[in-house]
Amino acid sequence: MVDFGRLDIDLVPRSLALLLGLFLFILTITSLLRTVVMPRNLESSVNDLVTFSVIAPLRAIARTRSTFMGSDSVLAWMGPLVIVVQLIVWLLLFFVSYGLWIYGIGGGGDLGAALRQSGSSLFTLGFVQGSDAEITVIDFFAAATGPIVIALLIGFLPTIYSSYIQREKDVAMLGIAGGDPAWGPELISRIYLTKQPESLERTFFEWRSWATHVRLTHVTYPVLLLMRSGNPNRSWVISLLAVLDAASLQLALTKTLPRHNAVSILLHGSQALEVIFVMTQRRTQFRRRIPFVGHFFPHTRAADGHITKAPGIEPGEIAVEMAATIDAVTGLPTEAVDRLRAGEAVPISLTRDEFDHGVEVLRKSGYPIENDLDEAWEQFAIARARYEFTAYNLARRLEVIPSPWGGPRTHVFPVIWPTLATEFLKNDDA
Repeated sequence: MVDFGRLDIDLVPRSLALLLGLFLFILTITSLLRTVVMPRNLESSVNDLVTFSVIAPLRAIARTRSTFMGSDSVLAWMGPLVIVVQLIVWLLLFFVSYGLWIYGIGGGGDLGAALRQSGSSLFTLGFVQGSDAEITVIDFFAAATGPIVIALLIGFLPTIYSSYIQREKDVAMLGIAGGDPAWGPELISRIYLTKQPESLERTFFEWRSWATHVRLTHVTYPVLLLMRSGNPNRSWVISLLAVLDAASLQLALTKTLPRHNAVSILLHGSQALEVIFVMTQRRTQFRRRIPFVGHFFPHTRAADGHITKAPGIEPGEIAVEMAATIDAVTGLPTEAVDRLRAGEAVPISLTRDEFDHGVEVLRKSGYPIENDLDEAWEQFAIARARYEFTAYNLARRLEVIPSPWGGPRTHVFPVIWPTLATEFLKNDDA
């Protein structure tokens, strides 16, 4: 005689295990697809939890170091460890989900036996085999899943490191042209000391494409934000900030030098920082979610339509910049965009004394100062307000090199200056 009471008691946990296994499987497969397959900025609770679990202890350890170099040596592990731990978590979740499936539909055996069979199949060890047809099918799926996950990650790594190398190539080149760490006045100074003013225009032009590349890759693959430069004195945030400062200085201090490329890099560089800033804010706040699909965001309110003054920029160029900015933030979370706008409306934290010191370095290098410094400072402050808030926020969040004109850090270290080329000028050359 069948013991229906015992059957009901056994059926409940197996049914729950089957449903939990299905939930974990969907959660894991969507995380995997969003991360390594879909070329789009899609969020995942699994990815966010893994990232937090890796970077939180590393940052805690980094704060115990007494020097920036010591702190950087710890933080350099963040990006690579996130990738490795992500793979382990995916395999672990698949292991558990398949084990719950086997336990849920199996005719016998406890949960431990089901998990052993899941591991045997997922890692293609083959030391446990199922007898039922349904379990055999699950074994086949599990046996295919393990190699597929590893193969996807192997294919994903060249994409990540190719983008990383492309980013760091220009950062390393700027280290020679603009110092380590990069500084806007030093970038201009070294170029004019070598009597190659045309290379400054070329730098502005090339970094326009660089900023677009970084914006695309770092929004699509956020783990790149955690991948630090091989040289601790370098950072992509500080390098971009130096190029933007150089462009702002040229527009504020001169009348006769070319302006088109300087205006262009200000537009592209500022937008790259804005979009990445909003993306980082979005990943640190709870949002309404559509299960297994992604986050739902209300459309951003339109920005003010008035045209403001800016150094050396025509009203038509400002209008294009504003229209492009509205397009860039459309559909992004309103709260993050509002914070961005509020931050950009605050006066810059860079002081007039710091500005004057930078101008003095330019004078020594032979750079033409054509405008009144009071007017130039006002114009420079207007231009810098467009990107200082986002650059400082990202530099603080990523704990990059404490550079001149680079803003504060959570863990305070002394500012590290590049070697100024003007210090090696002879008195009769100054």
